[in-house]
Amino acid sequence: MKFFRKMAKVEQNNWRKGAILGFYTYMLLLFINYVSSLIFESEPLTSGVIFWTGLLVAFGYEFILNFNSRIKAKN
Repeated sequence: MKFFRKMAKVEQNNWRKGAILGFYTYMLLLFINYVSSLIFESEPLTSGVIFWTGLLVAFGYEFILNFNSRIKAKN
């Protein structure tokens, strides 16, 4: 029994782009948090905020790319 359908190449590429952007978002937020803790001795972002922001960016960007590719395929 299959729970998930096989992803198309376009969807795989869109997920890869979303995951890369999510990773860079993690790195940027961690850098901001670390530098702020060095300079001001307090962390402005919690680990939960960093975690959920990275996930939302990755899945959100993938969703936008998939949505745009579906619109282009219909036209």
